[in-house]
This record gives sequence, structure tokens and C-alpha cells, in this order.
Amino acid sequence: MWAQPSTVNPAAATLSWGQTLLVAGITAVAVLASGLIVLWARSTMSGKGRKEPAASFVRSWIAVGLVVGLVLFCAFTFAVDDTALRSTLIGALTASVGAAVAFYFSTKSSEQARQDLLNATVGTETVPNLDHKSHDDAKTALGMTSLKFELAPGSPTTGTVSSQQPPAGTVALKGSSVVVTLTGT
Repeated sequence: MWAQPSTVNPAAATLSWGQTLLVAGITAVAVLASGLIVLWARSTMSGKGRKEPAASFVRSWIAVGLVVGLVLFCAFTFAVDDTALRSTLIGALTASVGAAVAFYFSTKSSEQARQDLLNATVGTETVPNLDHKSHDDAKTALGMTSLKFELAPGSPTTGTVSSQQPPAGTVALKGSSVVVTLTGT
């Protein structure tokens, strides 16, 4: 004997309009809350000396929000008597978690690759300490680098270095200027 396929009651396979709005609202609140959690975590991490671009927050939020939203949708499918929908969403969750992880790490790698490429083509150099050097000694120290000596507007032309921009020890693009302020003697 052949088994008769079960029929699904169409009314039981759907959510009411109010239930649908509730599901959408809960999902939206969860995704926004995940963004706030990511923002809070990023701000506490940046306080510990980590410097990351703002795009990193957006990338993290997209990845976490995608996963949270799909987990909630999968959970809500248990309120609907449709096993095909449930199986489809569980499969989508599995695939999307993998995609979110790949997206997060591939874009982090590409940002680093772009920075490495920029450094290789343009190049960077560490700014030397010119503090308390004479005008000529500061020019000589910068002459051993690709950085250019530039006197600050209104600064005397003789004396010792009282300040420099960018500061000593920072990284500057090759060929850029170091603006020096002298105090006259």
C-alpha cells in the first residue's frame, strides 16, 4: 500500500499579521542590540591601545547581525508547521555563518594587504627626533632620510628645535615634510 502524503493545514503554516510584526520587531531589536554590544566591545578594546578603523565596527556588526537574525528566524520557524521552511532556514543559517566568517576575515586581510601595498609603493619612514637640535643639525638629520625639512611660518631661521610636526617616532610617508619650529638664540 502507498502512504497518502500528509496535508498541511494552510492556516497553521503561516503566522498572523500581528505575529509577523512581532517577529520582525524582535529581530530588529536583536540586530540593533548586537550592534550596540559590538560598539561597546570595540570601545573597551580601543581603550587598551588597539586602533582599528571604523569600518571594522560595521564589518563586525554586519557579521553578528546576520547570524543573530538568522538564528532568530530559525527559532521562529518552530511556530510554523512547515518542515520544508525550517530545513531551508537551518541550511541558510549554516551557509550564512560560514559566509559571515569568510566576509569578516577576508576584508580584514584585504585592508592589511592594501596597507602593505601602499607602504611598498609609496613607502613610509620613521620621523627622527629633532628636539633641541640646531637648525643645521636638524637639516642634516632629515637629510639622511627621504623626509623634507620645512621651517614653520613665523619661526626664526636660527636657533634650536622646540617642536616638530609630525612628532618624533611616528611614521610618515616618504618625501613628506617635517615642519620644525625653532627658538632663537
